[in-house]
Amino acid sequence: MEERVFATTALLDRGMAHHQPVHRFAGDSREEWERWRAGLLPALRSVLGPLPKPGAAPPYEVLARDEFPAYARLKIVYEATLGDPVPAYLLLPRGRTAPGPATLCIHGHVPGGKESVVQATERIGIPYGAALAEMGVVTLCPDNAGMGERDGGGGCQLLWRRLNYLGMDVTGRRVGDLIRAMDLLAALPEVDSARIGSVGFSLGCWLAMVHAALDGRVRACVLSGYFTTLAQTSWVGHCICHHPKGIGLVCEMPDIAGLIAPRAVCVEWGREDTSRPADPAFGVAQRIWQAAGAGDALELVRFNGDHRFDGTASLPWLAAQLSRP
Repeated sequence: MEERVFATTALLDRGMAHHQPVHRFAGDSREEWERWRAGLLPALRSVLGPLPKPGAAPPYEVLARDEFPAYARLKIVYEATLGDPVPAYLLLPRGRTAPGPATLCIHGHVPGGKESVVQATERIGIPYGAALAEMGVVTLCPDNAGMGERDGGGGCQLLWRRLNYLGMDVTGRRVGDLIRAMDLLAALPEVDSARIGSVGFSLGCWLAMVHAALDGRVRACVLSGYFTTLAQTSWVGHCICHHPKGIGLVCEMPDIAGLIAPRAVCVEWGREDTSRPADPAFGVAQRIWQAAGAGDALELVRFNGDHRFDGTASLPWLAAQLSRP
């Protein structure tokens, strides 16, 4: 007699082999891509909850200013979703005489939040906000909701529970904040609003992906350290904040990335980062970009290393994308 299985997680495993999200991309023509995209966009917004529409720039207050050889770093605070005050760093390259490229830099699941993208304080690779500023790109580096200076204790677990109690989602709240950050960035006199990119590592990769999928103002983005599938991460572990309730019924992660097409995306992945594999997600995304008629706009950069931001190829790629008129 077959031994009975009582573990709920093991019983759930049995159904995964046949699970197919409703909006999983399965076409190969531009017409199929357009129909799929028109169906997935509202479904994704429904999962994430109410999101602000792009609008007027929120006013900001300068709290501190530090000078560096290539740029000035301003510590600012501005108002985001539901009136929340958001602390952020705004890096302004020297010598800017006309509106130019800018990038929204989204930090990962690391202590210190935004600090990790402006100075090398964590073992996560290079601080990409500072690196881009040294390349002449204006960068805005905010704290995600519940992280950095916005962490009141309890981390993502407590934030998830409280938002869930109110019928809201952590990813939705954070992406809403990023939409407001884009409002601010696009309105700066130093910025050409048609040449704004985004970059994120790990959790920041997830948020950059979802934000760019829903905010067409992102011209190009670098997605590092978390371009994988939800099944490969939620089934194994990872923080609950990466997984909106019911997202697997709607789509998979490369489907969300595919909403960015035909815009340019560079995926960065360390070969030793085996718990967040880029395959088969990247292959799925390739088919979406090809169906959208933009196969050359999606790139994968593999480097020798584990879970960290490398930037050797991806940051010059992003700077080049944003340098074009």
